[in-house]
Amino acid sequence: MIKKEERMVECQGTRHKEYAVILAMVVIAFDLVFRKTTSTPLLVLINLVSLGAILYSAFSVVRHADVFAHRLGEPYGSLILSLSVVILEVSLITAVMTSGVSAAENGGVSPYATLMRDTLYSLIMLVISGFVGVSLLLGGRKFRTQHVNLAGVTQYLTAIIPLVFIVLILPSVLPGNDTLPKGSYSTGQLFVVAFLSAVLYAVFLIIQTKTHQNIFIYEHEDQDEDHEGVPSPRSNLWHGVWLIIHLISVVAITKVDSMPLETLLGNLNAPQALTGLIVAILIFAPEGLGAIRAVLANDLQRAINMYFGSVLATISLTVPAVVIISVLTNNTIVLGLEMVDMMLLVGIFMLCQATFASGRTNQVDGVAHLVIFGAYLMMVMS
Repeated sequence: MIKKEERMVECQGTRHKEYAVILAMVVIAFDLVFRKTTSTPLLVLINLVSLGAILYSAFSVVRHADVFAHRLGEPYGSLILSLSVVILEVSLITAVMTSGVSAAENGGVSPYATLMRDTLYSLIMLVISGFVGVSLLLGGRKFRTQHVNLAGVTQYLTAIIPLVFIVLILPSVLPGNDTLPKGSYSTGQLFVVAFLSAVLYAVFLIIQTKTHQNIFIYEHEDQDEDHEGVPSPRSNLWHGVWLIIHLISVVAITKVDSMPLETLLGNLNAPQALTGLIVAILIFAPEGLGAIRAVLANDLQRAINMYFGSVLATISLTVPAVVIISVLTNNTIVLGLEMVDMMLLVGIFMLCQATFASGRTNQVDGVAHLVIFGAYLMMVMS
């Protein structure tokens, strides 16, 4: 009874105002007025303002999703957050793909033909080497050793590795022809890949939520088992509606800002892969910070579920969605990675096997992941 009263008192101090929507409308109006400018300083300002508004709305999305996550507990909580990330990614990629120069105006190949490839690859490296590295380092400094359910991590990797192979590595050996650029699947092959991705994720969901829930949970004596929810006096319907509104805000800002971003990157002669990294950061930053908070609360299992679950869901669900969009908009998708990128992927997955092999992690594991992430950044900027 006392705990309930304390929770209600805490609820009164956790009401959030949905100012992100107001900021989104202001930023959209600002972008619409100046979106055709070619001035680099003004373009920098436009994109910084848009970035702030996108992150604010994205954090609001994760905040509402986190209420459901805590109320439902694991593994459903991490699953909801992962699906929110997927919705954000598909929305962002769709907004950018359908903006700017069309495929017909560019000889049948969209200037964003590699956007999904670059974003998926960047998200994998950002999450598994970057965020996981930071989390293991911070958790190791605070708790010396943290524990994770090895069986759960193994299941995630078992599902992620074949997806990475058929989506990003296998097309790299395809030579291309007069109608398809190198590294591309034909339309029929794309639908097969999309089907395989969706089927694998569907089977994974069955074991995660029905038959093998226990392998995605690691309970210890310091862990809070109360899943009544993030303190909130609001109903699930209220949080669900606002979650959708903030998702729409993210899509709208990105759609309007796609032209200024393209112009700015062109003015700066920025590497093409940088666009994928920017999109990946926008997508995962809010959830990544939430996972780091879980690590600092000595709940590494929840953070790992969020990290690997987001990567798996993103690949599995983004591919079918973007394949359908590309066919409808007559845009070619280039999926095959360059050799150096494939080597980095192989390296990070081999490191994951070593990192989580014992079910215990420390600071060395975190630094090792960050070394791979540093190599990834070096190659992106080169």
